[in-house]
Amino acid sequence: MANGEQHLQNGHLAFFRHRNLIAQLVSQVQPATKRAKTEISSATAQINALADCIRETTQHSCQELLCVSAGLDGILQFLDLQSDRSPAHQSLYCLLSPLKQQLDSALSQVHDML
Repeated sequence: MANGEQHLQNGHLAFFRHRNLIAQLVSQVQPATKRAKTEISSATAQINALADCIRETTQHSCQELLCVSAGLDGILQFLDLQSDRSPAHQSLYCLLSPLKQQLDSALSQVHDML
């Protein structure tokens, strides 16, 4: 497997790489007419605009999920401090801790694509 394919497979910087790949593809296409050139330029612009929208939406969602993660951190710290006072606190901590780890892992994977 080529290094570029492995890089894409891992998801790292996928949004940045896609523009380079589109530009490379467009440079290899030799449209015969002015109309074909215009259509390719228009399609490329639309793809890039869509990619920008996806990236911005993803970044915004990551920011919101980071806030949720921070809130869960606070709850988990409180539950940990209170766990010696009540078994219910320990039970809630045990239920929420894996969910927090799952959230952080998923968030990290999405963030790595940006």
